[in-house]
Amino acid sequence: MRIASIQSRALAAPVERPLYFGIGPFPTFYATLVEIATDTGITGVGECIVRKAPQVTKQIVDEILAPVVIGRDPWDVEGLWQEMFDQLRRWGHSRGFFLEAISGVDIAIWDILGKSVGLPVSKILTGVGRERVKCYASSIYFADLQKMVAEAKEQVQKGHTALKVKIGRTPEQGGLRMDVEAVRTIREAVGSDIEIMVDANGAYDAATAIRVGRYLEELDVAWFEEPVPPDDMEGYARVRQALRIPIACGESEFGVFGFRDLILRRGVDILQPDIARIGGFTGARKVAALADAYHLSIAPHTGFSGGVCHLAALHFAAATPNFLTYEAMFIENPLMDIFTEPLPQPSQGYIPVPQRPGLGLDLDREKIQRFTVS
Repeated sequence: MRIASIQSRALAAPVERPLYFGIGPFPTFYATLVEIATDTGITGVGECIVRKAPQVTKQIVDEILAPVVIGRDPWDVEGLWQEMFDQLRRWGHSRGFFLEAISGVDIAIWDILGKSVGLPVSKILTGVGRERVKCYASSIYFADLQKMVAEAKEQVQKGHTALKVKIGRTPEQGGLRMDVEAVRTIREAVGSDIEIMVDANGAYDAATAIRVGRYLEELDVAWFEEPVPPDDMEGYARVRQALRIPIACGESEFGVFGFRDLILRRGVDILQPDIARIGGFTGARKVAALADAYHLSIAPHTGFSGGVCHLAALHFAAATPNFLTYEAMFIENPLMDIFTEPLPQPSQGYIPVPQRPGLGLDLDREKIQRFTVS
């Protein structure tokens, strides 16, 4: 079996009501979809995380990565990953769009491997083999308190036992006092049995994050996610040392080296690699093994990505021994609904893992065409 061709598509899906959080408004969802065909007729699907300009990632896949893998045996997936990475690593490009492009190609190759032997990716990863994984509802974004409480109660009524709340408001939005008040109000509304995670998306400096964290400690918060910007590793260490709340981060990291530095500086308790940014399944496995060596947990990030990323993260969660919980997004994101059937849905705090070969769901070609921008 050899890789015969690669096709990539830039996808964009605007929404009527933008989401507001610590980074600002988010009006359009993006993704770069990767499809790899073999000479045996098997096609694998992958996704590159995109926040802006999906055409950039598409160009990297088409012009830099495709020549590396076409004609090669997909079972040499780790070697192919390293060859792709080495294309630009020593030129200074070991992060950013380049790693995101590698992620999409790698996910598609693992999808091929699963389909070729008739097994789900979660099985060929030869891990734990969970058929369902623990999850939490994500996320409750900035709004008036009444709406945020209503959303929290709705998710609890649907059976969720944990939920994430966004914080990190600007002074014009009420600042840290409104952040704390929102979490306090939601805690009072859902009771003490529901886990609450908070996510600042890097909106604070270290001193402000510590100040906010002191209030959050009294509200029994399960973790404090991205309290400072992703490049402030010293800030992470300061916050973690000052607070009793576990610190979570990693959605903005691009590889095992960034996570290594974060761990060595003692800045994190829970690692959150995004499989569509970290280098696909191959890159995510490296990070999980590193985390395990330091007795740290993995909680895969999914966020604003499309359905292929969410599906791949689910298989990764099912196979990873030191997995903690999966991010089940309930927001309106049209790029999550690009299959011929719906993504698996949570029930009573767990979400099932597809058991069909590969990633387990088929793309809906009509929907894909609707969102294609190049």
